[in-house]
Amino acid sequence: MNDRTLDRPWLLIAEREITTKLRDKTFIGSTLVMLAIVLAAVILPAVFAGGGGADKIAVIDDGGAAVVQRASETAGGKGYEVLRVADQAAAETAVTKTDATAALLPGSDGYVVIGKEKVDSGVGSALRAAAAAVGMEKNAAAVKLTPEQLRAGTQVTEKILQPGPLPGYVSDFVNIGLALVFYMTALGFGMMIAQSVVQEKESRVVEILAASVPIRSLLWGKVLGNTVLALSQILVIAIASLIGLTATDRLDILSIVAPVAGWFVVFFVLGFVALAGLWAVAGSLATRQEDLGSTTLPGQMILMIPFFFSVFAGSSAKTIASFVPVASSMSMPGRMLTEDVPLWQPLAAIAILLLSTALIIRVGARLYERTLLQTGRRLGYREALSLKAG
Repeated sequence: MNDRTLDRPWLLIAEREITTKLRDKTFIGSTLVMLAIVLAAVILPAVFAGGGGADKIAVIDDGGAAVVQRASETAGGKGYEVLRVADQAAAETAVTKTDATAALLPGSDGYVVIGKEKVDSGVGSALRAAAAAVGMEKNAAAVKLTPEQLRAGTQVTEKILQPGPLPGYVSDFVNIGLALVFYMTALGFGMMIAQSVVQEKESRVVEILAASVPIRSLLWGKVLGNTVLALSQILVIAIASLIGLTATDRLDILSIVAPVAGWFVVFFVLGFVALAGLWAVAGSLATRQEDLGSTTLPGQMILMIPFFFSVFAGSSAKTIASFVPVASSMSMPGRMLTEDVPLWQPLAAIAILLLSTALIIRVGARLYERTLLQTGRRLGYREALSLKAG
């Protein structure tokens, strides 16, 4: 213990929280599990999407082979491979007995696509589009028209009036991911804060600490220590995501997410600090671990409702939620990824969240002082508010 920690007892408590957690096998295990989940979520979809090679399409003539080749040239991803067979029976056998995805056979007015139990919609669409293109070029040559002349005036392009910074499926995935990171981190660390307070009360360690350190310093230290740990865990997740994006060659996503990362950290810290104070109060209201089910319920609901709101609500509802304290920590960063959000909106949301965090932590500190040394029975929030400072 040095002069710095003696002058700032909350710093000593924060160091104690950090060193205790870093030696806790449960904390280390949960971090490793979360790390594995993040890596799997980033890497596995790319592995499955890119694995297995090109789909084999059985054909019996040069016309079918040309269609499959055209479909492979215009398709994204792994494309299609021509599998030449002798006749229709051999093509059907290839589909039912081998790894051929489908067969493309001549029909009465074009081609017939044959599947085993069904024809994959993507394969069917690609082959139909390719057959139409090859057929038009053949018909155009018959009347001495070039393919360009035949297709003149038929091009359809797209224009997005309010484009998002990410493709739809990617933005939805990242939006859910950011909300889930906040939810899981705040819930996990919140329960650890409440459990540590109860353990100190059950072992009577809290009486020794309260005799040496102001009770508010105990609260500030717990909040600071767990905030540092939570941010460190977020950093580990970010590094894991970076490794996954590098391995799957999707660093283009990182270039878009990176500018929002700083905003997410600000919203995360303010929301986490407010909730950490409430979780500490939930622990001080309890006298044993079994009491935490009821005392932590408000904190769980404060997290759960905004999480589902930020993920499943409509655009207008998400806009409102992005200004509501705590909910804004999950909604606003996601909106900034998927919408063109004016600068004043995140600044206003941060101002509201900052004021709310200061108010919540102030009320929480008073409740913590009044209830921490109450060890006879479990207290309710209403009763804690009516207690006089001791």
